Amino acid sequence: MDRPSIYNFSAYRQFLKKMFDYKKETVQSFSYRNFSRLAGFSSPNFLKLVIDGHRNLTSTSIAKIAKGFKLKKPEREYFEILVYMNQAPDHQERDHYYKKIISMRTPKNMKLLQSAQYNYFSKWYLPALRELVMFDGKKLTAQALAEKLFPKVKVKDVETALKQLENLGLIHKNKNGCWKQSDQVITTGPEVKSLLITNFHHEMIKMASESIDRYSADKRDITAVTLSIAQKDIPELKNKIAEFRKRILKEYAGGENPDQVIQINIQMFPLTKTDDKGEI
Repeated sequence: MDRPSIYNFSAYRQFLKKMFDYKKETVQSFSYRNFSRLAGFSSPNFLKLVIDGHRNLTSTSIAKIAKGFKLKKPEREYFEILVYMNQAPDHQERDHYYKKIISMRTPKNMKLLQSAQYNYFSKWYLPALRELVMFDGKKLTAQALAEKLFPKVKVKDVETALKQLENLGLIHKNKNGCWKQSDQVITTGPEVKSLLITNFHHEMIKMASESIDRYSADKRDITAVTLSIAQKDIPELKNKIAEFRKRILKEYAGGENPDQVIQINIQMFPLTKTDDKGEI
């Protein structure tokens, strides 16, 4: 069994579980009690409580665990940021630590977390470009693609975005040198996926808000409805929203001769508090 690399994990508890299993297999008589003694914990099963999600880590316990597993300095620093990201109370703080994780990556240690993945979900024009390359079937330059985007995006940013999309396997060039979509799906750990999707929704909801002043009414559709509903009916409502979204994709996505990229947002959220019984 190879020693687990911290850089391949997006959840620190999973890393600790793999490290414990590795030590258990490679070090005779290794146990939770043995680890607590090495790390300086008074509780003999502290590590197990953390792995099982019953305890969080502090800066002090992070240092002790790093000592117990003999993590090297770069590994300790990465582990500490990963803990803070996983334990962050809100999206803004998670995003802050994720950016730090990206900045700490190197070609040798980076496998799971990539800046291109982060940018795809954090910059609106990356998914827009992926759709835009389907147009015309012609050899579109970064300059030509930049001219089609609105709001305006710099040509150098489009060039960078195309390289990132290609590196992610989301677009490729055919034999004629034209960009084409690929069927590749971006894969990450669940914790990172949640952060990236949250970034995407923040970005697109912001774009929707700006579109009210940016476009005339004939070029957009902004509608809303406020209603009262039984909490037991919300799952059914969400299913109907999902069905509507799928029907839109089925009927309009991939049609012949597309000449525009649009964004459709659908939001549903509560405006009141409810107790456990669903009562206001």
